[in-house]
Amino acid sequence: MNKTLVVYSSLTGNTKAVGEKIFEIIEGEKNIISIDDVKNINIDEFNRVIVGFWVDKGSADKKTKGFIKSLSNKEIGYFGTLGADPESKHGNDVRERVSKLCSEKNTLIGGFLCRGKIDPKLVEKMGKFPLNLIHPLTPERLQRIEDAKSHPNEKDFQEAQNYFKNIL
Repeated sequence: MNKTLVVYSSLTGNTKAVGEKIFEIIEGEKNIISIDDVKNINIDEFNRVIVGFWVDKGSADKKTKGFIKSLSNKEIGYFGTLGADPESKHGNDVRERVSKLCSEKNTLIGGFLCRGKIDPKLVEKMGKFPLNLIHPLTPERLQRIEDAKSHPNEKDFQEAQNYFKNIL
């Protein structure tokens, strides 16, 4: 049995789009599904699971973390989208946290992060946090938000596909 399941959690459509591009290059039996519909599928039919998430509070979003924790004895890979540079300290911290989570009961085969536009509702909330203390909208943060608006783009999609071609 060599069946691959791609499961994604997507707030703005970024992660879904990256997941669909990764799905295109997977050979053999495969399926792609939103994390909201995962209860409708028999996970035991798949030996490999590739999980997509949007970054929330420095890790995978809550639904994705719960899903990953429910898996065991799978080959698992992940891809995530975040507003920051994936090679930044924040990106590296996310990679470390999600890799550790995926490795607890499964065999981690790899993980890929790319930039994605930030939900405008979240940006609005940032400006309303008490005294702007948690995520102050500094000129640097505003520039990162602006830079993220054009992602994921074709280069990000190509990099995701190449990454997964190499590890699968």
